[in-house]
Amino acid sequence: GDWRVISGGVLDLDVEVTSPSGEHVYSAEREAAGSFAFFATDSGTYVVCFSNARATQAAREVSAKITVGEQGDGVELAKAEQLAPLEDRVKRLHTSMISVRDLQDQQREQDEERYRVTSQTRRWLLWFTVLEAFVLVAVSLWQILYLKSFFEVKRVV
Repeated sequence: GDWRVISGGVLDLDVEVTSPSGEHVYSAEREAAGSFAFFATDSGTYVVCFSNARATQAAREVSAKITVGEQGDGVELAKAEQLAPLEDRVKRLHTSMISVRDLQDQQREQDEERYRVTSQTRRWLLWFTVLEAFVLVAVSLWQILYLKSFFEVKRVV
């Protein structure tokens, strides 16, 4: 699986993957991104734990991609000279397709982050525009009242 911290202060995190028997399969401390791969030796549920214990800021956003599948059928273990050219080509195409899918997932995540930033910027711009309009109306009213009082004729009795 692959993981990375997207936002939330200093981008470091502790990650642990634990087998059903309690054995630590993967461990990383104070990292912003990482990758792990292993073959499951025990049947059961493997636990992936992202720890934010050292953080000064409470909220973190993490992107994780966990791929689960069967162990390879031995094609990966075969020597290159044993594979027929067609099988070799199929294997390269499969690897390329996985890379393209991963790149699309990464692009989708980046697009979502940009959309969030753009939406937040638009909200701030709207409130700033409303405040600016209010200040403009207030200054205009003050100028009208000031000029009106300036041109009033004061009569002394």
